[in-house]
Amino acid sequence: MNTQSSRKAHWANRLVLLTGLLFCMMSVQAQTPAPATLRAEVHKPLAAAQEALKNNQPDQALSLTREALAVAQLTPAERAVVLRTQAVVALRAKNWDVAIEALEFLVSSPEVPVADRLPMLESLMNAGQQKKDNALVVKWARQYLKDGGPKSVIRVVMIQTLSVMGEHKQVVDEMLEKIRLDAAAGFKTPEQELRMLAVSYRQLKDNAGYQATLRRLLEAYPSKAYWAEVVQRLAQQTNLNPRLELDLYRLLEQTDNLEEAGEYSDMAQQALKAGLPSEAVRVLAKGFEAGVLGQGADAAVHTKLRTEAQKKAQEDDRSFAQFEKTAKDSASWAGVGDVYASRQNWTAANAAYAKALELGSLRREQEFRLHYAISLIKAGQKDAARQQLTAVQGDALAVELASLWGLLAR
Repeated sequence: MNTQSSRKAHWANRLVLLTGLLFCMMSVQAQTPAPATLRAEVHKPLAAAQEALKNNQPDQALSLTREALAVAQLTPAERAVVLRTQAVVALRAKNWDVAIEALEFLVSSPEVPVADRLPMLESLMNAGQQKKDNALVVKWARQYLKDGGPKSVIRVVMIQTLSVMGEHKQVVDEMLEKIRLDAAAGFKTPEQELRMLAVSYRQLKDNAGYQATLRRLLEAYPSKAYWAEVVQRLAQQTNLNPRLELDLYRLLEQTDNLEEAGEYSDMAQQALKAGLPSEAVRVLAKGFEAGVLGQGADAAVHTKLRTEAQKKAQEDDRSFAQFEKTAKDSASWAGVGDVYASRQNWTAANAAYAKALELGSLRREQEFRLHYAISLIKAGQKDAARQQLTAVQGDALAVELASLWGLLAR
């Protein structure tokens, strides 16, 4: 979406173009003999109005168009010609009330061809914007679209005006239609328009609609901020599977959103709880290096947690070789894969996960496939990762996490 100032400039340009178009039509009429349907007493003030407009005297020109309108027993054709001229003059004079009155008559008149009506509708909407008559803008924007007007910016202006009016249900309806049209035309709906839809969903307290729009934004315009909000909303879900909390932090880290001291320390604690002290050590080291941990009132707590993680990692190093050597079933090989993944040894992790998958009878299969997929992504094997992600089923959070990692694997 454009800024407010650029939108004003946009409409100003449209006004200039339309004024020029109507002026040219009027000029042709004035320089040729008056047609049989235009009497001399009507033609004379119109020609004078044209001359006044050429001399940059819009107020005088407007007075002359009123004189033409006051001629007795104007025919429909005469009235249409006079109002065309008056619309041009009023727009030039910035007399929005007169311009609106003239244009509203013209766009509803059978005397005006459809080809002429569409630019008049544009100018009518511009006058409505200048007058801050939002209802008028919406009304004639709808007519423009109904008449097959080709300029897609009109729909955007209408939706934006509805948003300003607080008509959020209509914003949603119109935005969903625009998204459909954009998709049919092979266009990507602009980010600011999707953000406007998200705002309306939020105003309507439609959480499902808001989530769906946030997902659209993430898919089309991935950003650190969108990832942060998506993960945060997942973490706030009721009945959250505690076994997947570490995976939420992994996604937060992957999208460069691991920032606060509490996030670093909590992720480390979750890794320790999962029996993956090497991951805890790595995350804590990252937090200390960033200057987030080891500072302030909790500095001693952070240092104690790091010491604990390092101790457990040393113990894990001494016992892991035997654990791997005795691995026989899918559960133990999955555990081996998790340890290697926690050490960021993706090649070894993927080999262990593949053995677990080959043996079958997987425990907590959705978690296994999610972890296997993440390891494959880290190893650059995105096609194989997508196969595992597609197979994640059952737990709603696991499925959503798989879907989000799928975006990262594109």
